[in-house]
Amino acid sequence: MSDAPFHVSVLDGLALVTIVGSGKGNALGGSFWDELRDFMEKARLRDDIRAIALTGEGGTFSVGMDLRWYVVRLRRAQRSRDPSFMDDDVRLLQQAVTAVADCPKPVVALVDGECTGAALELVSACDIRYATRHAHFTLPEAELGVVADLGGLQRLPLLINQGHLRELAFTGRTIDARRASQIGLVNDVFTDSGTLHRAARQLTDDLRRHPAHVMEGIKRTLDTVHQDGIRRGLDHCARWNSTHTGPEGLGQAMSARLRSPAQPGDTVRHGSTTAP
Repeated sequence: MSDAPFHVSVLDGLALVTIVGSGKGNALGGSFWDELRDFMEKARLRDDIRAIALTGEGGTFSVGMDLRWYVVRLRRAQRSRDPSFMDDDVRLLQQAVTAVADCPKPVVALVDGECTGAALELVSACDIRYATRHAHFTLPEAELGVVADLGGLQRLPLLINQGHLRELAFTGRTIDARRASQIGLVNDVFTDSGTLHRAARQLTDDLRRHPAHVMEGIKRTLDTVHQDGIRRGLDHCARWNSTHTGPEGLGQAMSARLRSPAQPGDTVRHGSTTAP
């Protein structure tokens, strides 16, 4: 059994990246972030890849950051008394998400089931978002006493209006696929994962009719006008969390969340605490 944080299959120009993560619910921890960044950098050089699709294993996109994994990192930082750890570490995670946004190949997110926190920030870095009717989305970082800092607050305003985004970020509420479609978070909603994946393959077939350099040119042209603002925003929220919350405060909040039992039907709590 492979310990890889995701599996990749390439067929007819589409690289399907299936997230497994480091814990239950495809939690995002361990080597996931480094390996995702490395894959995106290699994919740009592969002529057999015309598009990339990110999806999750087992009817869930991802429950978000693996809190158990991250709590261990925070405790190590506290023992080492490294004042720059949280700032530096967040920037490494930001680089992985930015690698998705910067990949010259079109990237589509295929969301089935839960998509919480860091997973939603990852989805916001994709070019196109498809979902099943079972998908639901949450941005619960405020409940941990931090500002979402992996790029969601910088990229989501390019997808949905400020009122909808502020409601999501301030409250940590969960929205379903229908609502996500209404506010522009997802491009389209499909019945099940089978039709979802067929839509991604149809999209790739459409893209293959056009030269690869044209696809890259479109993406670069659309992105250029926003890149400076995104970079400034990423830097600001990394410094804000490091200054106002810090490793000790975040570690305590995460530990408390892990000790709190998930409530039936409470996808915010369930999604942000599930880990091995």
